[in-house]
Amino acid sequence: MKACAVAMLWILSSMAAQAEEFVFDASEFEKKPYEFGGYLEQKFETLSLRGDSSAYRIAYPGEAPRDWLNRTTTTLELSGKTSWRGFTADARAQASYAADTLLERVSYGALMDGGLRWSAGPALTVDLGKRVQRWGKGYAWNPVGFVERPKDPVDPTASREGFVMAGVEWNRSLAGPVSALGLTGLVVPTNDNLNNDFGKQQNPNPAAKLYLLAWDTDVDLMWRGEGARPQSFGADFSRNLSPALEVHGEWARTLDATRTTVSESGVSSSTPLDYNAFLIGLRYLTLGEITLIGEYYYNGGGYTADELDDYYAFMDRATVQGASASLSSKARTVAQSGYAKANPGQDYLYLKASKAEPFGWLYGSVALTTMANIGDGSWQIQPEVSYTGFSNLELRSRAILLGGPEDAEFTTKTSNWRLEAYARWFF
Repeated sequence: MKACAVAMLWILSSMAAQAEEFVFDASEFEKKPYEFGGYLEQKFETLSLRGDSSAYRIAYPGEAPRDWLNRTTTTLELSGKTSWRGFTADARAQASYAADTLLERVSYGALMDGGLRWSAGPALTVDLGKRVQRWGKGYAWNPVGFVERPKDPVDPTASREGFVMAGVEWNRSLAGPVSALGLTGLVVPTNDNLNNDFGKQQNPNPAAKLYLLAWDTDVDLMWRGEGARPQSFGADFSRNLSPALEVHGEWARTLDATRTTVSESGVSSSTPLDYNAFLIGLRYLTLGEITLIGEYYYNGGGYTADELDDYYAFMDRATVQGASASLSSKARTVAQSGYAKANPGQDYLYLKASKAEPFGWLYGSVALTTMANIGDGSWQIQPEVSYTGFSNLELRSRAILLGGPEDAEFTTKTSNWRLEAYARWFF
């Protein structure tokens, strides 16, 4: 007992001495001039295939019909940033390898986002590089996303690739009901070698956004000039009606767009079109801490249920065994047009319910998402579960179940359902 008491007195005296000698070192808390990170992800998928569908024959030409497919995908994403005297250089790159029984896909590395940013003053920033702009307030869709690649509604938070652009951003705080003001100007140049998936026509493609925080409401006004893509303009808003309820919306109008349709017999026709697209949504946190997100999306440039019926009928006819080579070639060309968008229809409904740590399960979360094409009655249901209880490691699993009438959007996909599981290690 005496030995224990002596040991305790020695430890306490040592701690006291260390406390007296402690000196606060501000450098330990200073922001580092550089950052580096990323993640390594391993994903496993099992798909129940529609081996007799035209979508299967387009995806796997010449392959015999099959009912199942297993796929593995490895993705490495690296990001880094360094700052010096008002200049910031950053980059985010991604490489991946995917393999299944029928295909193998390799991406040796693509710059997703990166460039040089100069803070010319406390309110002025000049930026040059490949950037992902995030215009709009919608969760699953963004009708006003004029200068960005569209989100994947199945996974809206997934990493996306940007476009090469130059931009200037100016911000100012104000007194009064309009408490903040911001202006962004962009050019997204296109030619045969630059941003050719934005458009192949040589054009600077100017765009601008005005931001206002007015009467406690976030408001944006956007514009994209005519160039490689048609001229568009629009607006969005977001407002908290209470601590638990937020509402948001977007509206966009596109002028002189070209809309191409195909008949059941395979005759294509293109017409000019001015159209509107809009989204209205809300986010609500219940007393049980369940987060609910609901959105309605209308796309006037999309296809009606009858137009999609004609497209599906043509694809069945053009890809069936014995179809002529010219008809099959046209089917592949048409499949890569506007019909190949994630949601080619006009009216959609999106609902998501999620909860962190359900039933007291620490570091776990669950979610259930439903998406429906209102025009043809087809739907997609997506339950998922994730766990982050391990250091720097996220585990996630989800199922994607498709259903509805025959020859509708979600019942003409390559698969009936899909199971996914992945582990993502952050560093």
